Amino acid sequence: MRSSPVTLEILSRRLTAVVEEMAETIRRTSFSVFVKQTADFGTCLVTPDGEVFAAPRRISGNLMIGAPARAAIEALAPYAPGDIGISNDPDATGGLVTHLPDVWAWAPLYADGRIVAYAFSFVHASDIGGSVPGSISWTHTDRAQEGVLIPPAKLREAGRENTALLQTILANTRVPEENHGDIDAQITGLVAAQRRIDEIVAAHGAEVLQDAIADLLDEAEARATRLLGELHDGSYRFVDYVEGLTVPGPDGRETVTVPPTRLALELTLAQGRPHLSFQGTSPQVAEAVNLPTGGEPGHYMLVFALVNYLVSRDPGIPYNSGLVRSVTADLPPGSVVNPGPGATCGVRAAVFFRIMDCVLGCLAQAAPDDALATGSGAVAIATVAHTDPVTGRRRVAVGQPLTGGSGGRPERDGLHGTSFTGGWLRNVPNELLEQDAPVLVEEYRYRAGSGGPGARPGGTGITLRIRALADGVTLAVRGMERLLFEPWGVHGGGTGAPGRAVLNPDTPRERDLGRVNVVTLAAGDVLLIETAGGGGLGRPGDRPAEQVAADVARGLLDPARARTAYGVALHADGTVDEETTAVLRARPVPPTGTFTLGAARTAYEDRWPQPVQENLVKAVGHLPPSERAQVYRTAYITADSEAGARPVTTEAITNAVRRAAGHSGTGTDGPRAGDPHAPRTGENTR
Repeated sequence: MRSSPVTLEILSRRLTAVVEEMAETIRRTSFSVFVKQTADFGTCLVTPDGEVFAAPRRISGNLMIGAPARAAIEALAPYAPGDIGISNDPDATGGLVTHLPDVWAWAPLYADGRIVAYAFSFVHASDIGGSVPGSISWTHTDRAQEGVLIPPAKLREAGRENTALLQTILANTRVPEENHGDIDAQITGLVAAQRRIDEIVAAHGAEVLQDAIADLLDEAEARATRLLGELHDGSYRFVDYVEGLTVPGPDGRETVTVPPTRLALELTLAQGRPHLSFQGTSPQVAEAVNLPTGGEPGHYMLVFALVNYLVSRDPGIPYNSGLVRSVTADLPPGSVVNPGPGATCGVRAAVFFRIMDCVLGCLAQAAPDDALATGSGAVAIATVAHTDPVTGRRRVAVGQPLTGGSGGRPERDGLHGTSFTGGWLRNVPNELLEQDAPVLVEEYRYRAGSGGPGARPGGTGITLRIRALADGVTLAVRGMERLLFEPWGVHGGGTGAPGRAVLNPDTPRERDLGRVNVVTLAAGDVLLIETAGGGGLGRPGDRPAEQVAADVARGLLDPARARTAYGVALHADGTVDEETTAVLRARPVPPTGTFTLGAARTAYEDRWPQPVQENLVKAVGHLPPSERAQVYRTAYITADSEAGARPVTTEAITNAVRRAAGHSGTGTDGPRAGDPHAPRTGENTR
């Protein structure tokens, strides 16, 4: 260690204060609701080599650990004092940017005339142009649909603003004033970082600061290795899905139009060093759910759940990218976790969240006593657009960030209305939405009965009911997930209720909207969104009857569900009927495995067995990346349709891929020997 323990602790806290002041500056000076209220933004300090050495814990998006900053830094070298870079280009920043609404800005930080670090921040723009209000739709198949693309460029050079660049960015968005204010807030935060670094250097010196940065990264790496070294060495595998799309066929059976996107993770632990293999994961898809990682093994959207595990086990551990230094990964090129250039990525959070669930599934096997059930696995954002009756301009307002319940936790119930996945996002006062758009929020509450039953039940989801007060109100809803495959439970816990979105519920005009995407409302139309509850942890019969009665009294359960799910009978006054409860709980309980995956997923995997899914991924792995998505989809739909009521077979997949590849102009005889993209086969652990 280069630093004394006292100096290291002082500088650790001062550097954390720098990034939290940057974040607070952005929150207080930003213009948009989505930044100021929801706090979808982030700040961090990185080394000249692009490694994050300080990030906030208490404010803003806390997913900066593992952000790959090197490519962005190198794209604009050399630097001078007063330079500020800007970009929202996933490819040119090497996966630092993961979708176009995240606008990143960065600046060099100087001490004694040389660069000692860089300050970075991002804000999620409420709109960055493109085909829909809010810029995000999972149906986008061309990046040009997703908004204005900003390759890395200097927004300020030696302190002088690149006005033409800024005006070009703003002219291509629906909310230029808000975006301008948010970018100015970022700049203010970057300037604050240099001011605070000046103070630190004046007090301690540049060399002491640089030594402390190196020591903090090394300490985080060493403590993370020790924590993971306490787990059993071995390989742990879990599979989960971003849901596809089906429509009712003429025979009444659902017909697939978009296959589920398969996320397959094998976590291997060896002496505290984790390896993440995503072999067997779906190829990149035509829809906008691809996650650009730049092939970085410790990418922040791959390791977030792992980082959370480490910080939960050791709250005092330095919060920097040293936590993920030892992570290695197998990210197949051309897959949904490492897509090629130009891949659409607006709803990449769906894959990010599902990777978190896969990591939780692996850790539940590696550390059963610390297992968590999964949460709602999604954050749905409703963007409301309407025409201003006074100015005639199209306006965009952001509604609630709708997550759902978290999963049951060791010794604690799941959290209601928020999850591990998007829990840093704050809710927005409904009055702000009603002020900005002609809508009325009729209902916004916890969704009773949606949490998975368990000794530690999952948290409940959220119910939101919005009524349009004018014609032509457009809602673009992104991130709706877990509408079919319920959030899974652990150690005998039950699944959470899936989500749903309904137009004009309980009327003759009721219509299930599925993922919603974009819907235009007439005056009086009602949109109901219910998000998923979290999965339960432990057998429901092990939950004390008095706690079940308390849940009923709080409106989280009704008496009927208390009886059927928990075996608890209640008197009319809400007290426990001890005698009947004893009889109900004496009934034998069938044995369960580690995971309760739910009826919908079990039926799906009976129809599409894991080895068959693996075979499909392998069969298209040798094709040119430009053809994989189409061949994969065509072969999947063909095999699913031809199977009828029977399970899909490997032979059917082989034939379907051969025909689909032939139609695309590429012959196929299966993967070539030694093909580095061909995944290993294996079975999901249930």
